[in-house]
Amino acid sequence: MSVYRSAMVILLLTIWLLAGAKALAETSSEPISLVTRDGVQLKISYFPSTARKGSTQAKQVTPVVMLHDYKSSRAVFAPLVEKFLAPATADSNRPQFAVVTVDLRAHGESVKQVFANGAQVDLDANKINKDDLAGMAALDMEAVRSFLVDKNDAGDLNLNKLCLIGSGMGASVAANWALVDWKAPPLAIGKQGQDVKGIVLISPRWMFNGLSMQAPMQFGPLKENVAWMIVYGDKDPKVQTDITRLRKQLERFHPKAEKSGGTKSNSFTVLGLATKLQNDKLLTQVAGSTDDEIVKFLSENVAKTQQPWMARRNRLP
Repeated sequence: MSVYRSAMVILLLTIWLLAGAKALAETSSEPISLVTRDGVQLKISYFPSTARKGSTQAKQVTPVVMLHDYKSSRAVFAPLVEKFLAPATADSNRPQFAVVTVDLRAHGESVKQVFANGAQVDLDANKINKDDLAGMAALDMEAVRSFLVDKNDAGDLNLNKLCLIGSGMGASVAANWALVDWKAPPLAIGKQGQDVKGIVLISPRWMFNGLSMQAPMQFGPLKENVAWMIVYGDKDPKVQTDITRLRKQLERFHPKAEKSGGTKSNSFTVLGLATKLQNDKLLTQVAGSTDDEIVKFLSENVAKTQQPWMARRNRLP
């Protein structure tokens, strides 16, 4: 009987600890309201790292922005967020991340647009067009970047290690905004652009309702200097065609073997899963080891690297 009671105590304690960890993950987010230049009331959640603000450790924290699929919301990333925020064990040498999940315009809670004259409209995902998608890749992401600039300058993270994860529609938004980032003209003093260092595309399509991968795939510096990961269900021939096209564009910039003939590079990888499922369903119905592979990829290629930190808006003279 005593053995049974001891086992029950251990079981209840384990359940309590797991529940506490889950509650901590849920309450550690900061819901934020942003306003885009065209008046969209953008809703995001911010999950900071545990590093002390302004510390050397905090200035190497890797920010990750997660962008959902069409007719989805930022809530779909909850399990993946927990993976990124999982505390490091003594022997893992795990780097720290700060995560931003975004409700893109007309999705989730980002369904209000307020114009300069005070007029308001309700945004509907069923009615979005090519211009709305372009607005996501430009104006929505501009507002998110501005938020991250503030966090960078506060010493919470290193914007120079920015990573993007996009699912379906979000993959198209991520790639097209990364192009904006990498084409930003350099400043005489300070840094502007070239912040994106890693991109994970989940079930990307070459063309999503008029938002194309063509421009990002025509810009060599973006393809060469960013670590790319593609995740998809390889039992769907329609998606396979687009994956093959993207793969041909990227793999020649990331050779498997270094010129010295030494170590192999993993700065470009394709993870084909044995399923017809795509997009957010790969996060909600497959997940598990897939989430771990995403965290591992961005850890090895971005988070574990040392990138220079610098203030952006509040630069010293």
